[in-house]
Amino acid sequence: MRSFSTALVAVVLFAGLSARTSRAQINSAAPAKIPASGSDIAGSTIALRAASTMNLASEMGGAVMSGTKCDADGNLYIRKLATDRPLLSPVVKIDPDGKRVALFDPAAFSQLALDRADAFSPALDGGMYQVAQSGVLKPRIYVLHFSSDGSPSSPVLLEADFEVYAFAAFASGNFLLSGVKRDVQNKDDRGRSFTAVFSADGRELAQLSFEESHEPGKAGAKPGAGGSQPVAAQKAVQNKAGKAAPTLDLADAEVGSDGNLYVMRRSAPALVYVIAPSGKIMQTLEIAAPLVGSVPGAFHLSGNRLAIPFWNEQSQSQTIVVADAQTGGKIASYSDPTDPDASFACYSANDGVFTFLKLGEGNALEVIRAEAQ
Repeated sequence: MRSFSTALVAVVLFAGLSARTSRAQINSAAPAKIPASGSDIAGSTIALRAASTMNLASEMGGAVMSGTKCDADGNLYIRKLATDRPLLSPVVKIDPDGKRVALFDPAAFSQLALDRADAFSPALDGGMYQVAQSGVLKPRIYVLHFSSDGSPSSPVLLEADFEVYAFAAFASGNFLLSGVKRDVQNKDDRGRSFTAVFSADGRELAQLSFEESHEPGKAGAKPGAGGSQPVAAQKAVQNKAGKAAPTLDLADAEVGSDGNLYVMRRSAPALVYVIAPSGKIMQTLEIAAPLVGSVPGAFHLSGNRLAIPFWNEQSQSQTIVVADAQTGGKIASYSDPTDPDASFACYSANDGVFTFLKLGEGNALEVIRAEAQ
């Protein structure tokens, strides 16, 4: 994890700047009711309307970084930019009423001498997990655990050495990390994509391969500890010099109510892998784009439904597809009526609500909720 998720830091909403962030990260739109038939009428797109807008008084000014998450209770986890230490910026937890209830600050782990902290995942106890790095040439990769009040808990040192771009925690306590492994001292080494599951105490349990799992229903996990081959026996295949940079295995991940992780690859169609805590790929879901050329953004999972926004550059429009989390079949698709600079932040299947986040007038952070017309 030598340069550790640099791409995530590059996308920032600066105060007073109307920069377009990752369209799938912040924004609130809620379909008041998904059609009882299980699909939208004649395959058409259902229009959404902004039902409410709320200014977050505690988050006035400043800047927000990409990667907003939410939990089952509707709390938002928003990474604020700390200008004096941008690579160690804190995450704030905002409740549904717009009140800040916790601050998760990686600087609280001062004993680790961290250089950076990036991708994070809400924890079932109301706290948060975050992946972090100390050192450059010989980096140490940690998973930080914060309690629900924001206080630092026990960090876990992982048996890992690669650049992490996607991270999520299983309900069981295991962790999934995905990124690129390379020799930073070899300028010709473009690296290779690398994804693995680690135990709660930091041991590598299984490396995952997605080469054979692009067809729905296929699994492609390499067995780790407890499998037919130990991790130590698996040899990495390095890219030859001059090859293009590798395509990342995974882009975003969220934990499901079944205890598995749902992890998306940004492809066309969108591929969502259902991964068990052991590292086994249980299922591959394929969610078709609503328009040719549409690109999926960061998705959100609620109950047995997935909500994936697709951005179409040609029409300059975003459509949110809600799909069955067990089959991948489309349930409905919704047009996004919100400001183009707003980002998708949360989805609630029970309420039919999508939540978006944007920087509004006076540098106020706004939460927008929308529903079907």
